[in-house]
Amino acid sequence: MKSRFDPMLDPVAVSKFSPVLATLQNISAAVFTLAGIWVAYLYPEAITALANPKKVKLLEGIEATQRIKMLVLTIFTSAFVLIWILMLNTLKPIFESFIFVKEYSYWFKLFYFGFILYLVLNQVWSVLRIMGANIDFIHSLSYRKTEQEIQDKLNK
Repeated sequence: MKSRFDPMLDPVAVSKFSPVLATLQNISAAVFTLAGIWVAYLYPEAITALANPKKVKLLEGIEATQRIKMLVLTIFTSAFVLIWILMLNTLKPIFESFIFVKEYSYWFKLFYFGFILYLVLNQVWSVLRIMGANIDFIHSLSYRKTEQEIQDKLNK
């Protein structure tokens, strides 16, 4: 039995969103990896803490703590996106066989499209956060370089 709403979304097949999910998966994995590398670089004690949690040192300074917090939240966001892509790819073929889903396909497609958009926006947020962290890093390096040059000139 077809839903009375089917004609509205029939031209837009769910399968057309497979490239979006594949791209989203690749970007999520890249951000997940990049943010993990940044955490390892900025806070090497975190790597040691994985092997021995008793050896964790506290971060010094609010700036370092905020940077690590932002990167860890970015890692969690990308992991969240990856998990949901896996769930969507696993559950989609199962749910498509249910009569209830076929009967209300309009609403399920609408939910599917909305949820993909939600995942895309979350991942865009993560990418922007990584870009912001890189810009902040470059700014910090420039500031320290300028500070060092001024100190060198004053010491001459």
